[in-house]
Amino acid sequence: MFIRSVFFTITCILVTGCSGTTVVLVPDPGGKVGQVSVSTPAGTTLLTKANESTQATKAEQAPSQPIVLSDKDIQDKFAATLSKEPTPPARFNLFYATGSIDVSAEGNAVIGNIVSAIKSRLSCDLSVIGHSDRVGDDVSNRGISLQRAENVAKALIHTGVPSHCLDVRYYGENDPAIPTDDNVPEARNRRVEVEIR
Repeated sequence: MFIRSVFFTITCILVTGCSGTTVVLVPDPGGKVGQVSVSTPAGTTLLTKANESTQATKAEQAPSQPIVLSDKDIQDKFAATLSKEPTPPARFNLFYATGSIDVSAEGNAVIGNIVSAIKSRLSCDLSVIGHSDRVGDDVSNRGISLQRAENVAKALIHTGVPSHCLDVRYYGENDPAIPTDDNVPEARNRRVEVEIR
């Protein structure tokens, strides 16, 4: 989100030749909206809503009050910029039974989808991140999450993905998709996340 907003700012200055800067806060590919603070020596305007925009035309003036632009307005004004925006990362999850480290039949189907995405993107920049739920102790869960990530990496390498393209990490129970109390099983936390950039 911040990068997209900065990208809009740069485009306004360099491409359209407008006087000053225009900043538009757009949602990220998942629909989340953060916030952007636009400041001059004369004041600050905070953008917090999807498609909010402000203009800073002169250093001695505060940025304009925010206005919300329509999707059509954004497309009309920033089509050239949006066409150059990088493709968002592709993300995949493989899920596991309690205590399991082996890639399941469903997981093998996901591996096939991952390989297809790698080929279509011509990517050599992947993260493979293992996770566990909070059943068991932290040391065991870190070990299980590492084994899960390593097994997915091996499966990808077996399909021809170069090992140097993979960044393998593991977090055990420390980065849950669904926060739970200790020793509560949660299938959505027993996972390996693969991100392709």
